[in-house]
Amino acid sequence: MKAINILLITIIGISLLMAGCVDNELTSDQIKQQILAHQDSVQSFTCNMIMSSNNETMVMNYMYKQPNMIRMEYTEPFEVVGQVMVSNGTHIWMYDPTENIVRTANIPASAQTNRSRDALFLKDLVDTCAIVPTGVETVSGRQCYRIAATPEDAAMPMTVDVWLDKWNWMPLKIETYQNGELLMSMEYQDVVFNVDIPNSTFEFEIPEGATVERTDEAEAPKTMTLEEAQAEVLFDIKEPAYLPQGYEMRSVMVTPVSASKDGVVLVYTNATDENMLLAQLTMVQLVESAYNESAEPVVSLEGDNETITVGDGYNCTMTTMEAQLGTTVVLQWNDGARDYMLASSLDREELINIANSI
Repeated sequence: MKAINILLITIIGISLLMAGCVDNELTSDQIKQQILAHQDSVQSFTCNMIMSSNNETMVMNYMYKQPNMIRMEYTEPFEVVGQVMVSNGTHIWMYDPTENIVRTANIPASAQTNRSRDALFLKDLVDTCAIVPTGVETVSGRQCYRIAATPEDAAMPMTVDVWLDKWNWMPLKIETYQNGELLMSMEYQDVVFNVDIPNSTFEFEIPEGATVERTDEAEAPKTMTLEEAQAEVLFDIKEPAYLPQGYEMRSVMVTPVSASKDGVVLVYTNATDENMLLAQLTMVQLVESAYNESAEPVVSLEGDNETITVGDGYNCTMTTMEAQLGTTVVLQWNDGARDYMLASSLDREELINIANSI
């Protein structure tokens, strides 16, 4: 999830968790208060992280220490055994032993944070979802409050079930559902809290003979007007005639889409949505570039692919990808003059309507 500015709240009175005395029946407001009151109460922990999606399961040895230092090593499945991701909070290393390649990058200052990803995830839930307590259960041998979180934006038909440790309120298990179907699950097993982990654990030593590739992000392309973008590209930029109610153009950028050509990225967001996070999650992105018949075919994305027809009978590859925050749909096609890529977490029918109007 996106990093959100931290709300400062004051909890008046004695904490419900003092001396471990917490009633099993908590209200939604009490749940939210305790989540916010215990943000980042865990200074460090180790565990086995189990992540499942699309009938695939990955297992990682996971270590965390404030401020936002992470070490993660894959142990299952066999295709990824030994892959490592390490971050000291300002720098990141990713190592693939099968290729003996280390990909490394500085973390931009704007992306650095003293908050754990678990705290950011819970803060987003509090800000964007209706939360309902659903009981007390045990995860990894620890008692947890189970909650169901449903986005207040009806455009995101999903539910997130979270098991929160009863003593420190850290999520030990997360399940994401869409239309009642499980999309993704994450669980911390064999977890040990507030363990002493040396800072050197979060530095990566380059293996002998490994190839090192720097992947620092290039400077973000500047936002411009549609007219300015048109002056920089050789193809005619087309806008959709149809957008969902409330959607307006947010930004226009010219950026490389391959080694040999530039493209235009048009971003549309719901200008009537006061919740900035939801407006960001439901944005529509349209990428256009000049069509080249001799170029490589459309990139096959990971997900459920099918071929549909859009516009004036153009063949279009539609890919549905599942993620922790729901479903992303990507459409790719060309009209003989332009290549198009249209992506959003909106309903697929809405995205097809947009494509048909271009």
